[in-house]
Amino acid sequence: MSQPTISEPMSETSTGTTSTSQAAKVTPPLKLDILRIIRLCQQQHGLRHGDYQRYRSFCSRRLRRIRKSLEATYGNQKKFQKPVITDELVAKDSRYLLLPLICSERAWAYAMQLKSEANTETRKKFHLLNRLRKAVKHAVHLESLCNQQKTCDARTKLEVQAYTAVMNGHLKFELQQWSNALEYYIRAQTIYDKLKTGVRSEEDKLMLDQRIDEITTNVRFCQYKSGDKNAAKELRNLRTKAALDDPEMTRVLDAFLSETHEQQTSSISEITWRQRKIQVSSEKARLFFLNLQEFETEIKKPGVSFDTKMSLYESFLKEAVETSQVVKDELKNDPTFKPTPASAAPADNTKRENADRLSDGVWLYSYIAWIRLSKMIERNLAMIENGKQQVFRSVDGEKTDVTEGKKVTKAADLIRMYDLLLQFLNDIVAIPALQNDKTIQSDVNFQTIVYKACRSFYIAISFVQQKRFKDSAALVNKTETYMEQAKKLAASGQQPKSSEINYQTLLNEFTFIQSKLDEVKYQIQTSATSTPTPVGSVSPKVGTIQQSFDEVLSPEEQKELEKKPLIDRLDTYFEDLSLTNKNRLNIVSLPPPFKPIPCKPVLFDLALNHLTFPSLDDKVQSKRQAMSTLNDRGQQQQAGLTGFVKGFFSWGAKKQ
Repeated sequence: MSQPTISEPMSETSTGTTSTSQAAKVTPPLKLDILRIIRLCQQQHGLRHGDYQRYRSFCSRRLRRIRKSLEATYGNQKKFQKPVITDELVAKDSRYLLLPLICSERAWAYAMQLKSEANTETRKKFHLLNRLRKAVKHAVHLESLCNQQKTCDARTKLEVQAYTAVMNGHLKFELQQWSNALEYYIRAQTIYDKLKTGVRSEEDKLMLDQRIDEITTNVRFCQYKSGDKNAAKELRNLRTKAALDDPEMTRVLDAFLSETHEQQTSSISEITWRQRKIQVSSEKARLFFLNLQEFETEIKKPGVSFDTKMSLYESFLKEAVETSQVVKDELKNDPTFKPTPASAAPADNTKRENADRLSDGVWLYSYIAWIRLSKMIERNLAMIENGKQQVFRSVDGEKTDVTEGKKVTKAADLIRMYDLLLQFLNDIVAIPALQNDKTIQSDVNFQTIVYKACRSFYIAISFVQQKRFKDSAALVNKTETYMEQAKKLAASGQQPKSSEINYQTLLNEFTFIQSKLDEVKYQIQTSATSTPTPVGSVSPKVGTIQQSFDEVLSPEEQKELEKKPLIDRLDTYFEDLSLTNKNRLNIVSLPPPFKPIPCKPVLFDLALNHLTFPSLDDKVQSKRQAMSTLNDRGQQQQAGLTGFVKGFFSWGAKKQ
């Protein structure tokens, strides 16, 4: 207590200079990693999946926590008082800078949420613009606070300027002021390029690269809207990359593609398919055919990776499903649209007449369905081609490379893909406009034989891995049978001239199988002979095993078997086409036949009727004698007592 009083007479100038010098030495520089903060928050709270509502809710909760910790609340229950963030408060605690930053992020997230909802409700467009203006207001406030702080470092000021420029660019972008938006985006892009040169961490460089890519997409779009023709080509090239990296970039590019397609849809009013001209009246269908042309050019480009191809297939097939549903909804009142299964096709003499009676809407729906199924077949074949080598590495005992974190393809995966291929072929035959087309039916039959051969081969591979050598040997024989059928069909020259596929090209699928088939045979024989067999059994060999389903049944026998449900003919195999039709499945007999069953017993002691109990007659007789003597004694005692009572009381006597 005595020391402070002694130091009081010191001059004010000396104390002021010493305190300011100490403050200048102690005060740390003000830093705020804006890009890192918003990136981590966005990735951990919904924007990884495009959930803007979840991110907005997180921003609201974080604002409340920050205000509560800083005691910067809005007054109390009786009085409202808006907290004002001043330079003095920021100098004391840098967390005050988070308040305008999180407020800006919350307003931007709300605007993006309204943008996804504005497709159905146009009035939300005005609310969207107001929220973006609010986001720009908070970003400008953050920039002013950072510029007024002398201790704020240069990197933080640059990040704040870039963030404000991006928010201004988003606002001008939604207002369709393309030149102003382009200026703001280029300013932000330039600042991030400068920041990238002074960064050493690889994580920070990746973060900056992602931010620059997002801005580049918006820059190209603004240039395109301003009249730059070269920007359109760059946007189309960016679309392939965006399908894998950033969903927000994909959304912007899809908007660009849909807009450019709308300008070209007027030229597509009629298409020709299967020698028939089809009128295209649906706007969604026109956009679909334009996307089909661009999809085919993108997928055929050299150097396209497998992952990029799969992303292109997924996006195109998603659009195909949506377009097919839209066209199908328009056919509700069309009397000619009655989809029937392929097995219930009409007779040959009425086939062409019924096909000619179909309306253009039915033909358009059939064409879109055929395109969708064809592209699904192409996608599965690409997946099979990519997974072949991994399967045979595991069969040969080689180690597969799993360092990249990718799933290793197994034989069961390829079998599943071939099952899907066969299902797609059955769906093609069931398309309304193709049920009477002999060309399509012959093509489907040939493809079915080829894919069944491939499927049998990979089932044999799977059985070899499971050491089921008998089953694998039988399936090898079945594979060879299918291959011979396909080769005979191709050599017979039965391919229709109007067919869109080449039989000889499909036979190239057998090239890889034929090269591996002998190896599988020898592996089966070697493994089977080296495996110890039970006494009395014979080691299986490929050439001596015959399957029961190789036996050909007569047409009369097949008709008799078709009448029976599947559960009653499991021991006999034949190609039953009715099982592929969902409307005519004959698996079990319904209702089931009546069968006599025992009645429900009163007591659930089922063994009671089957037991033989010992005789208890001797015990029953002795018990009866004891009971009779006991009753006699009881009656005598009761009679004596009753007589005594009757004699004592006069009213107890009986009247004569």
